[in-house]
Amino acid sequence: MSIPSGVQIQDECISAVNELRSRRDADKPRYVIYKISDNGQSVVVDETSSDKNYEAFLKKLASATDDKGKPAPRYAAYDVEYDLGEEGKR
Repeated sequence: MSIPSGVQIQDECISAVNELRSRRDADKPRYVIYKISDNGQSVVVDETSSDKNYEAFLKKLASATDDKGKPAPRYAAYDVEYDLGEEGKR
């Protein structure tokens, strides 16, 4: 799969977000962080975690650096848990 910029999205990226969306057990991933590969040719998974701490997630995004220590962009998918009262949490 590619996007108009020509950067390829690796299959691991699709698998990671599908796992985030479909798993319902206690150890399911809470978020996936993506980055552009060092060679600039593809989007790859940088990190996945089951940590429910949203502030820690934001800190990881804000502190992301490239291989030279410079700030670097990241992209993420986060599974938000919300409470529907009598219907339970989702």
